[in-house]
Parts: sequence; C-alpha cells; structure tokens
Amino acid sequence: MKTKLLLASTLFVSVHIYSQVGIGTPAPSSTMDIRGSIEGNYREITTTDNLKGDDYHVSFAGAVNSILNLPGASAADGSATDFSGRKYFIKNNSTTGTLTLTAATGQTLRLGSNIVNGNSYILKPGKLAVLTANGAGGWDLNTDVYVTILDANANGPKIAAQAVPAGTSYYTLNDSPVTVNVPVAGTKTVLYYTGLACGGGAAQSLGSLRFQINQAGTASATYGSVNMVSWYNYSGISSVCFNFKTAYSVSNLAPGSYIFSLQTRREGEAGAVSDVTVWNSAGSAQVYYK
Repeated sequence: MKTKLLLASTLFVSVHIYSQVGIGTPAPSSTMDIRGSIEGNYREITTTDNLKGDDYHVSFAGAVNSILNLPGASAADGSATDFSGRKYFIKNNSTTGTLTLTAATGQTLRLGSNIVNGNSYILKPGKLAVLTANGAGGWDLNTDVYVTILDANANGPKIAAQAVPAGTSYYTLNDSPVTVNVPVAGTKTVLYYTGLACGGGAAQSLGSLRFQINQAGTASATYGSVNMVSWYNYSGISSVCFNFKTAYSVSNLAPGSYIFSLQTRREGEAGAVSDVTVWNSAGSAQVYYK
C-alpha cells in the first residue's frame, strides 16, 4: 500500500513540475519560458502567393502590387484548420509595390477601434503586419495605422504685382511653385495656396478668377477648377481687392520629385475692366504616408 501511495505521489509531482517547460532555464516561470533567441521559418516572395502552414515571417520584395492569400481559419475547436492563436509576421520590403492581405471567403481582418472589419488590407511599402488567427473565423491584424509626413515644403509670399492677362490661357503665378519628393508609393500629397488679388475698372465692372494646379516633374498632370473667386467693383473709384485660397490633395503619385504651381485665368468679365492683378501668393505641400 505504501509503495502504491509513493508511486502516485511521484507521478503527481512529475506532472506538476513538467506543466511548465523551460528552455535555457531550470526554473521556468511560465508555461513556456525561453531564455534565448527564437528562430522561425523565413520566406521571401516577389509576386502573388499563398500563406503556408509552415510560414512564420514572410517578406515581400516585389516591384509591382501583389496579393498574399491567407488560409481559411476554422472556428470549430479541434478541427484540422483550427489554429487559433497562430501568428504570422508579414513585412512589405518593396519600394514600389503594395501587398494586399486577403482573407478566405467569408472571413475578416479585424483592426479594432473605429476601423471597419474587412476581407482585405493593403500593406504599403515599408510596413509590417502581425496576423493572429482568432476564434471567430478570421484574423486579428496588428499594424501601424499612423500617418507620417515624409516631406514638406512651403514658400513665403512675394510682394510683387503680377498682371493676369485677358484671354482663355492660364497664367502661372511665379511665386506659387512648391517642390516635394515622394519616396514611396501609396502617399497623399496635400497642397495649400493663398493669395491677394485686385480687380480694377469702371463702376459696375466685375469678373472672376478661375484656378487650376499644374504638376511637373516625374509625371505631368493638370488639376482643373480647384477654385474660383468673383469680384465686383461698385464705385470704380479704386480697385477692389480680394483674397483667394485653395486646398487640394493628390493620391498615389509614383515615387519621384514633383513641382506644383498655381495657375489662374480671367473669366466672366463685364463692364469696363482695366486690369486684374495678383499681388502675392504662397504655396505649401505635405506628403503624407499611412
């Protein structure tokens, strides 16, 4: 009887001791206590691919936008695809291409806060995502969602008269150009312009200034009708002065250097208009990345 009790006690102590496993330590303080480095499977991809069961860290280094398809995670406990708690580390090391993380049909990616759950998430160049299989038939996604300013530029107003010629052609305000560098894809460039102009002419003369933004550099473009300001000279004794301002954003520019300039033209004039003069303008630009 004593022998049986001793054996049972020994087994109980053994189970209690080995319920905690230590690597590099004789006295583990957690279920798994590792005092050293951890090595996981590393795989680099350059195009659309599927996340595998033996992946741990996947690095994307492709030049064009690609997709990483996630395996279907089951919420049924004990099933073959029940891997709740499994983690994957996904890094986009590309300088130009995005990597879209796509969950299986009917499953979602959860980021929390006020971000709506979705079936896919675009991982931009330089960003890291940590995926954890949850018990709700999907994935918890942890990634950097903060906005970073990558570049900014501004010019101060120059007090110098610029006569805007009549006609249908746009005139470039020579103190408006701002230059910014876009280092990666997936950015948003926000442009701000302010200025002061005056319209001269006889009594009851009137008109408008229409504005557009010209883009030069790595890629050329024109963004029309970004603002319009009208003026009216009641007495004709002196010019009527007015302020103008414009805010405009450009998304997903290719990496490179860009110059943005504000342009204007005279429209809708009536009465004896003698001149329209811009006395100063100032521009600024910020390149945002999320």
